[in-house]
Amino acid sequence: MRNILLAAALAALSFGASAQMREVVEVPAGALDQADVDFLRTADTANIDQLTFAMRVTGRARTSVRSLAENVLGSHRKADDALRMLATAKNVELDHRMSPRAQSEADDLLRRDVDVDRMYVEDLARDSADMIALYEAARDTSRDPDIRQYAETMLPALRSNQRQAEDRLARAGLARE
Repeated sequence: MRNILLAAALAALSFGASAQMREVVEVPAGALDQADVDFLRTADTANIDQLTFAMRVTGRARTSVRSLAENVLGSHRKADDALRMLATAKNVELDHRMSPRAQSEADDLLRRDVDVDRMYVEDLARDSADMIALYEAARDTSRDPDIRQYAETMLPALRSNQRQAEDRLARAGLARE
């Protein structure tokens, strides 16, 4: 049953792509390569970071940045659901917590003396580039076909988030720091 739910979650992530979804293969605890365990845990932290940033911005940002944050929330909620199911199938425990760097940046987003729009968009462009590199590496090097599929499925949304953030920076005449 879990395998079917994970396949459905990955299918939902693909936004209607015609790729066939196959059943996810469960692995016993300790059987997954350490690099794949590290990917799942790093992806979890990065995902929680992005969810937290987007939630903090939706109430404070201007309309166009709020819309971007809502798109990020949607894509990362779907990714979070699929990632949790994938980690469960692979017997990998996730912390489901923010990174210390992101916690500090998320706190900054609540300050009244900051340009929330600019800070969020700059952080999103930078973090999306980092996540794309992480997911491309997993897609290209993971020995686990389910992890490769998850990474491949998530990449279009990550690229879209990065493109939207960089477009907003360019329109505002801001260079990414």
